[in-house]
Amino acid sequence: MNKLLEYFEVESYNELLELAHSKPDDEKVIELRELLSLFNIEVGDSND
Repeated sequence: MNKLLEYFEVESYNELLELAHSKPDDEKVIELRELLSLFNIEVGDSND
């Protein structure tokens, strides 16, 4: 399994997206947003 999926304890990227959408204030989701922002990857506002 992919390390990213393991870290978030999900089985697929679709589940990861659902997690990010349903729990925008989750510590791991916030970490992911911060990581992506380092690479100038826009992921939208947590209120989207």
